[in-house]
Amino acid sequence: MLYNTTDQTLDMSKYQVEYFNNYDLSKATSSKLIVLSGNLPPHSYYMLNDDALLLCYQVTVDSVSLGFSSTAGMVEVLGFNQASPGTPAAPELQDYMGWSKSAAAGAQTLPSISGAFLQRQPVSDQNDPAVGAPGGGSWLAVQPDPANACSLVAVSNPSQPIRTGFSGQLLPGAEPSATIVNINGAAGAQAPTMPAGDLGLKAPSVTELLPNPEGTGNDNTDEFIELYNSNAKDFDLSGFILQTGTTKLHNFTIPAGTSLPARGFLALYSSKTKLSMSNTGGQARLLDPFGRSISAGAVYAAAKDGQAWALANGKWYWTTEPTPGKANVIKQPVTTKKGGKKAGGTSKNTGAKNTASLNDGDQSDGLGGSPVHPAVLAIVGGLALLYGAYEYRADLANHVHQLRRNAAARRRRRA
Repeated sequence: MLYNTTDQTLDMSKYQVEYFNNYDLSKATSSKLIVLSGNLPPHSYYMLNDDALLLCYQVTVDSVSLGFSSTAGMVEVLGFNQASPGTPAAPELQDYMGWSKSAAAGAQTLPSISGAFLQRQPVSDQNDPAVGAPGGGSWLAVQPDPANACSLVAVSNPSQPIRTGFSGQLLPGAEPSATIVNINGAAGAQAPTMPAGDLGLKAPSVTELLPNPEGTGNDNTDEFIELYNSNAKDFDLSGFILQTGTTKLHNFTIPAGTSLPARGFLALYSSKTKLSMSNTGGQARLLDPFGRSISAGAVYAAAKDGQAWALANGKWYWTTEPTPGKANVIKQPVTTKKGGKKAGGTSKNTGAKNTASLNDGDQSDGLGGSPVHPAVLAIVGGLALLYGAYEYRADLANHVHQLRRNAAARRRRRA
């Protein structure tokens, strides 16, 4: 987690994080340079993350594969200054931190408790890091409060919450009540807020879509988008937004009081959402009340009648068995190749039966059931006779010679 101590927005493309697999660089055997991107507002946080995220932190997130060593390591934050385009960029060390599994000089000792963190000390009056020099300050072992995952407690005394800069990154609380009146006197909508009960929970997931229901004329009622809650407690969907489309977007704000059961599913039908999904390709997303995407289904191509687009083991599949409100069942449609053969299986004739009989003079070639043309049979037969005559030409000559002698003998007897 990086923190912007300045009053200016930082261009993170001018910063890099360098990782070594040992706090003692003379013993390091590998390193990695992580390029950053995006903008970081004043006094805000930037998270490098390769695991699930909590909704309670408003931070700029850059998801990368970190691969940090749990035995020993070091990270450095480097800033690059360039006097003018085309001139060399000079790196400048911004901050660093080294760690070790066992106590070692010059390194922070990692907590022995699984799931614990190291938090930078001291903090300012606003609970933000207050460190004057690179590598300065101390570190405190902390872990999420079991009662509120957005609050941290010290590992040594878990009953006492500690000051943390994260507390300033919680989603905004309720603002004082206000009414916005436009020129025609109509009251405007209130500012969005995150349901308090959702803080610290994992985001729901989009798990199944039915873009093209079986039959005709029912797209406006039977299309559905399914959500899943992986948490052990109910998730309040009040104010969350369902969104469909890839170029032209359509939104539906989920009404207040809508709850997604713990480890359960909820299918939201187009009869209530009025959302339409294209049969030729599209996508569905779930946004939080502030309009940030927290889950999205994979983009799908053309949807056939009655087939659902469903998530299973991290991948999306077409299934002929939609399961709204239940665990997905992937029953993939049979794909066929030219000639009526099932892909990946044995060949079966699934078309109309060949009803031609031998009385018609039609013959089957045994492959596709098509009759053989009589002219083809005549040519083949003629070639066979010619080949036979050639092979047995000597025998035929003897037979002809014998027939001639017999005929001459009969003529002599008659004379």
